[in-house]
Amino acid sequence: MGGPPLLGAVAAGAPAANVLEVIAELTAQAPRHVPREPAGSPAWKRGRVGCGIEGRGADEDLFVAEESSSGVEDSAPPRVRVHSAPEWEWRRRGPTQRAVRSFGIRSDVLRRLPGGQGHAWTDGRLVAKPVGCLPEHRWVCEVYAGWKCPDVRVPQPVVPRGVDDAGWSVDGWGAHVFVPGREVELPHEIARVREASDAFHDCVRALPCPDFIGARDDPWSFGDRVAWDGVEPESDIGTRGLITALRAHARPVSTPSQMIHGDVLPNVLLDTGSVAAVIDWPPYFRPAGFASAIAVTDAVTFRDAPLSLLDEWATGDDWDQLLVRALVYRLATTGLFAARGLLMGSLITHLARAEPVVEAVLAR
Repeated sequence: MGGPPLLGAVAAGAPAANVLEVIAELTAQAPRHVPREPAGSPAWKRGRVGCGIEGRGADEDLFVAEESSSGVEDSAPPRVRVHSAPEWEWRRRGPTQRAVRSFGIRSDVLRRLPGGQGHAWTDGRLVAKPVGCLPEHRWVCEVYAGWKCPDVRVPQPVVPRGVDDAGWSVDGWGAHVFVPGREVELPHEIARVREASDAFHDCVRALPCPDFIGARDDPWSFGDRVAWDGVEPESDIGTRGLITALRAHARPVSTPSQMIHGDVLPNVLLDTGSVAAVIDWPPYFRPAGFASAIAVTDAVTFRDAPLSLLDEWATGDDWDQLLVRALVYRLATTGLFAARGLLMGSLITHLARAEPVVEAVLAR
């Protein structure tokens, strides 16, 4: 591979300037253009990766886009994009034959993994997943490749063979070694989530914020900006009402930001004889307590955990404000899907489930 792993540089005690040099080197090596193909081809083949960094083509067939209302592209947040039917179908079909060969996946035993959105595939040794944002995927792979923290496991990325690109993906697919373990049983094992999350965030505390954080255009990054940056929500009436009530209680947060995991609650694996694993990392640059606030409000909202957890997980003077922002983060994302008629799964009942949690947080 190209430049030295990010976490390796941090773990070795490299000065901040050296770590930034690593970031710059990786950014320079990242692919900046993918040859255009006819309309109807997957987004990755046109450099359209949903994070505002790779080249964008004129075709809009695979995405439903919300144009910037300001008309000033440079100063406006990235347009919010959600996958349309052709993109979902491409993801459901599984990795391409070239990706399977390049990663060394056994095609004869390749099967879809249960759970999630049904887009992960495994042969029992490796796991293949579609890449949503190429710069983000490359960055996460570099961090994982240099992982030196003994207190928590992470997926080990696989370098593809026989491709010109020096990155970690082929035809829009990435792969990592299968991580053994079982899912945490919620809510009664939620303390294990907190232990794993704390260990994970201790390990990534020194990582600088990468550029792609501000350029991603997926619905969850949009929800994060509504929660933290004052971006106006795109929501149905009910969700907007809760967001408005929460934002009226928002106050400045003084806790410093760091790289965090934005969805840790369902992404901890336990394995007898090993430390816990944290998988499926959506990175954000926010206070570490925000990751805990998302996890605990998700547990209370979706997993029937008791409201008492809001007190039990409290950390620092900004805790109540982090709870407010965690609820806005989730509600803004759900509101976006609702406004576009795309609610599915647990999001259908999100508003009703969130109302008592919002009430409890606002009463603190």
